[in-house]
Amino acid sequence: MNVEKILASIDREELAETALKFGNTASPTGLETEMGDALFDWLEENGFFPRKMEAAPGRNNIVAVLKGNGGGKSLIYNAHIDTKYGAPEDTWSAGELLPEYVRAWREGDQIFGQGVFNDKGPLSATLFAARAIRDSGVQLKGDLYITAVVGEIGTAPIDEFQGGRYLGKGLGARHLVDHGIIADFALVAECTNFAKTWAQCGCAYFKITTRGAGFYTPFIPRPTKRTESPNAVVKMAQVINVLEDWADQYIEEEKVDFGGGLIKPNVSVGAIRGGLPWKIGNSVGRCSIYLDVRIPPGKDPLYILPELKRVIADTGVEVEITPYMTRRGYIAEGHEPLTDSVENAHQKVFGKPSETILTPITSMWRDMNVFNEVGIPSATYGPSYTKSFAEGQELDSIQIDDLLKSAKVYAQVALDICNQDA
Repeated sequence: MNVEKILASIDREELAETALKFGNTASPTGLETEMGDALFDWLEENGFFPRKMEAAPGRNNIVAVLKGNGGGKSLIYNAHIDTKYGAPEDTWSAGELLPEYVRAWREGDQIFGQGVFNDKGPLSATLFAARAIRDSGVQLKGDLYITAVVGEIGTAPIDEFQGGRYLGKGLGARHLVDHGIIADFALVAECTNFAKTWAQCGCAYFKITTRGAGFYTPFIPRPTKRTESPNAVVKMAQVINVLEDWADQYIEEEKVDFGGGLIKPNVSVGAIRGGLPWKIGNSVGRCSIYLDVRIPPGKDPLYILPELKRVIADTGVEVEITPYMTRRGYIAEGHEPLTDSVENAHQKVFGKPSETILTPITSMWRDMNVFNEVGIPSATYGPSYTKSFAEGQELDSIQIDDLLKSAKVYAQVALDICNQDA
């Protein structure tokens, strides 16, 4: 088998054009139909036989299989097609829908756009790796699955935001493994700065609500102790302050060294609701915040609930706490054949060992948790990306050469794993 010839057949410019095209195909989480169709068409036009797997109404995973001739281990290439921003309401989380949030463009040897680095660039690299193997005529022993899923990004139904559109945080990957896409290993293609990890955080979302009373503004009693204010927003301010102090301690107390890097689970107040913007002549009777707590791998996501209650109780403010999304984190077991293969392929492409994974990357939640949960050893690996700032605008970009290098690593991993005896 002439591996170098296979790798040399991966077309750099076509890879860049494909990543750019997908980066300009809208697919905010919950609204991935257009991107799913575009990917399906690409696979069909390139001689694969893709199928759509509906994980929620209008939200299709796209799956193709490069069949082996039997007797070898199987591998899943996994990436996601949903992007963080792009829906009109995202101005409330992004602050402003910057150009890089909703489109992609090329400047020389770089491709800009958040949708490309998360995750359509790495996705494109898996496609070109699979095509290079298929076109080489090399017959793998085991099956190679090419999968692209919806709903990886962390949405969850709450309040009036109900239904299939709001499902996320592993929706598509879970649908895969629940409907027959099972393999010996799964390689999740995401940007990791060419480092590898086989561990990720879990996650829990909590709705925390304070209650007040609708006092007409002229009748609001002053001075009033903040924790006794009739205004639920004022009470919530006290809660947010103590949660922020607690989060500073939590991230250090719950850190985990898993042997391949460091995990430091973080905390964020992701949203706040209270009152009506067009009707502000009264104090607010109800205010809610929505808290994202990352959970160390191996722990029950709700283990933190008593601690949240204790911390908030110290303020004297009465609250209601409702968990509304939980996901476990995992450290993969039996990952060594996969991670060794990734490392060997990396060294062949780069001529040196890979770096230790950065802490924020291990402290994310990614779809590898789904595979590890069902006993499919999984790791994540992918290209570097660059953050820069120009005219007050944050820009994320990927070097085209880094996409090419990723594709070469992915191809070598498949050639190795899928030719190991089952």
